[in-house]
Amino acid sequence: MWSAAYGLIALAVVAFVVLYAALHTPDLASVNLADQLYHAKKRLADNLTSLPRTGNPAYFVVGSGNLVKVRVVNATASGGAFPVQLPIGYKLRGGDSNLLYELYLNVTSCGSVSLQGGAAVMLYFVELRHSLSQLPWLEVYAAVPRDAAQYYSWLRSYYTAWGRPPAVGLDPRVGADVDAGLVDYVKVEWALVYDAASDMTILYAAAPPSAPYILVVDYPLAIPLACPPRS
Repeated sequence: MWSAAYGLIALAVVAFVVLYAALHTPDLASVNLADQLYHAKKRLADNLTSLPRTGNPAYFVVGSGNLVKVRVVNATASGGAFPVQLPIGYKLRGGDSNLLYELYLNVTSCGSVSLQGGAAVMLYFVELRHSLSQLPWLEVYAAVPRDAAQYYSWLRSYYTAWGRPPAVGLDPRVGADVDAGLVDYVKVEWALVYDAASDMTILYAAAPPSAPYILVVDYPLAIPLACPPRS
């Protein structure tokens, strides 16, 4: 009889422990790297045009936080010359849950190159660093004006009206590229070459010479990059 009683007591203790453990064990959320990476990039994409901009190359290298490196250069239209901002580098950092994503892009130079068929392209040399072992989800497009004279006249009219240099490809208030429909986005050939000595990847992109900038798409983040002016 006592053994039966002890058995019932032991069973009750085990049931209590199991129930207590079930009620107090935290739910462990599943880790989905692809979803977290997408949301981190989407947050960057949503805030890309409002990021601080700098023309100081030294600050771009050492500065912390999200940042756009720009150069102000003169463009020409039928009404004369006017300044525009060209985005030529980015330091981007975004996160979601337990994932932190960092991306560094910097156009070091551009050069005119003739292809085998005789066509000329503008070859972009872009330094690329990223914090994850997975390569960025890359596509590259060139922004090609349908009518170059009309495109730059539109930008000049913006500068005349607002009195400040428009940011080519970056500022949504300009609207010449998308809203006014003056630019076509054409997919271009590109290649990534890893340099083990510098732990850096070089992105090569071949764009038509008439394109004022390229779009590097690390889905869903689309990053406009222009050629730096020749010194």
